Amino acid sequence: MTHAAGAPADAAYVEGSVFRHVVALTALGSLGLMAIFTVDLVNLLYISLLGDEVLTAAMGYAGAVLFVIVSVGIGFSIGVTAHTARRIGAGDRAAARRVATSGLIISFAATAVVTLALAAVLDPCLALLGAEGREFEVTRHFLWIAMLGMPPLALSMAMGGVLMAFGAPRMTLWINLAGAAATAILDPIFIFALDLGVTGAAIVTVLIRFVALAVGWYGLVPRLNALARPTAEGVRRDVGPLLAIAFPAILTNLATPASNMLVTAYVARFGTEAVAGWSIIGRIYPLCFAGIFALTGSVGAIFGQNVGARRFDRVRKTLADSTLFTAIYVAVIWLLLLLGTDAINWAFHATGRVAEMIAFYCLWAAPTFIFTGALFVANAAFNNLGFASHSTVFNWGRATLGTLPFCWLGVWQGSAEAVLLWWSIGAALFGLPALWLARRSIDRLAAAT
Repeated sequence: MTHAAGAPADAAYVEGSVFRHVVALTALGSLGLMAIFTVDLVNLLYISLLGDEVLTAAMGYAGAVLFVIVSVGIGFSIGVTAHTARRIGAGDRAAARRVATSGLIISFAATAVVTLALAAVLDPCLALLGAEGREFEVTRHFLWIAMLGMPPLALSMAMGGVLMAFGAPRMTLWINLAGAAATAILDPIFIFALDLGVTGAAIVTVLIRFVALAVGWYGLVPRLNALARPTAEGVRRDVGPLLAIAFPAILTNLATPASNMLVTAYVARFGTEAVAGWSIIGRIYPLCFAGIFALTGSVGAIFGQNVGARRFDRVRKTLADSTLFTAIYVAVIWLLLLLGTDAINWAFHATGRVAEMIAFYCLWAAPTFIFTGALFVANAAFNNLGFASHSTVFNWGRATLGTLPFCWLGVWQGSAEAVLLWWSIGAALFGLPALWLARRSIDRLAAAT
């Protein structure tokens, strides 16, 4: 079946308002990501109610480590979405089903390997981050349990990517909402009722992944029939093309946790209170800017379908409208953070230096996220145009040249707040040039077609 204009029935994004597609997909994607980030935020919120800053700081160290594995999952999700969406855009549903199935298998297996590798070097990683004493022990204990849930998380994220590629973004949202709802119910039971504290939070982190998997499976199989019977030949056939997109995307996404780890290590020089403040900020900003984080994966389906359909006018429009959405979104979130600073400090029982760090971030560092947003828009274009290596270069440039010297400036100025500000400013050096190159890449690909 096709639409009247000749587009394949599943290719919902090659027709209609591009900006509407961008807003709709990003809104749904951001709600899904907010649900994922809410899991960590709720854990931290309940842990902070225990009244121990060491436990709050430990969650900050744990978050930095888990973000590495999450980034691998995001990378595979981007690869699966782009690879599947191209088949949908070209009208080959059978190939899309085969690619989707192979992508899920590869995503789970690869993330399991990464999780095992990270577990093997966990102690030295925590030491490099600056964790010591009781902070080290609590973080280590939490991670040994929580890391068991990371491969299932990556699988559910890949499922969401397939659903997005097939034009069913609402089902992607339900995957993540199911996990968040399970967290809200189970956290008080395990942390307080069963008196398990940090151990309870870690157990819940694992359990909710399987809730998300159940919802994802329902959307893919009974609802959409989006998966084919898995075969070894199919996996072998698809692993190369999938990794061609996913591997650079993984390297790209690993840049963010690498940058966060560097910031954590620098902030740790200013004591436990500084790490506790950064831990709270590290949970707040992904939640607040979930729309920007979701943009790369969400609009990837729009880019992918239109590239597959050779609609480069709409590819350019997707880049422009995504940039406009980013600017509006960051401005709105900055205003909300300014208005809600006191509420955030109250919710996390933040006082003294911890509260000062949060207030500083909301006022000065948050608006600079527009440059990171520009980089994410460019990433989405690069990943779906066949220039995924560009994303890798720009993101690692930001994570190294845009982080190390700038954080040193913050240390030289003598405060954790200065570290945060200079780290945020470093993103500007890479976001805008990346956006410019993305536009040039679209023009070059259109000319060659």
